[in-house]
Amino acid sequence: MKKDGLFRQFFPMVFCIGVLWIAVSCGGGAGGGKPQPARNSPEFAYNEAKEAMSAIKIEKSISLTNDVMNRFPNSEQAQRARILRIVLLNGLAHGFEDLADAYIDGFEKGGKNAGQLRSAAFDFYRKKKNAILGFNDACDYLLQNYSDKADYLLDCDFPSQETSVNRLIEEVKKGNLLDSDQLKRAEEQELREGVLVSLATFLGAEGDRNKAKKLLEGGSKPLDPADFFVQIGTIFLDDQNLFGRKALNEIQYYRLFFQKAQECSLLAQKILKDKPNKDTQAMADRLKADLETAEKKGK
Repeated sequence: MKKDGLFRQFFPMVFCIGVLWIAVSCGGGAGGGKPQPARNSPEFAYNEAKEAMSAIKIEKSISLTNDVMNRFPNSEQAQRARILRIVLLNGLAHGFEDLADAYIDGFEKGGKNAGQLRSAAFDFYRKKKNAILGFNDACDYLLQNYSDKADYLLDCDFPSQETSVNRLIEEVKKGNLLDSDQLKRAEEQELREGVLVSLATFLGAEGDRNKAKKLLEGGSKPLDPADFFVQIGTIFLDDQNLFGRKALNEIQYYRLFFQKAQECSLLAQKILKDKPNKDTQAMADRLKADLETAEKKGK
């Protein structure tokens, strides 16, 4: 047989094998891994938010959770986006509070920088206010639309980037001012730490980062709804202090956050009535007692 005849005979087979090899090597064939979700899908949109969270790109991840909720409001990913958003906004608020407290410490040292330090502290309190009002909106949706059929899943990876002691903030506590570049770095570090603290808290591993990492080794962690609402109720009650007389003195929000903490407490107790859990019940009873104490003090 002539060479060109052999080529014509075997070329189709060789071509098909080549195409198959390319498909498998790119992950598109059997055994090549999970197929990537379509770009215009809730899965793709949520994965982008997860990736930003993993890199602790806080503002980007918060924006992307909003995108998932608006574009795919009835999807599983919208529910997951709300939960991730709550974790992120609580972390943001936690970081701003730590920054504000550091500047208050510096202000209380007195000295020539006292006025600027106090002013900076209240700037951070106002930033915290914006974060916790966003937190309130995200929580409010879940409170108003609670269903025992809903999926409560914290779906993200634990960020690999570790944080260290924020030495710049230690300078602020001594009464020293930071330049603009130092302030930017100090703020970024404190907000990253706030998100890690928030993530560990919602995983039930507050103060134990290694435990939190282990709980997220599979890339997601189911949350007990009663425990989840106790957690956010406790946060609402703590954040109420921002609007008290010693801070921003905004009575309308002071009352609102107390009311939200009560709503969380009542919902958690209702869930526990149907699905008892001894440990969560103890936490729910503690929140209820704290609310009653706060109410008596208010009167």
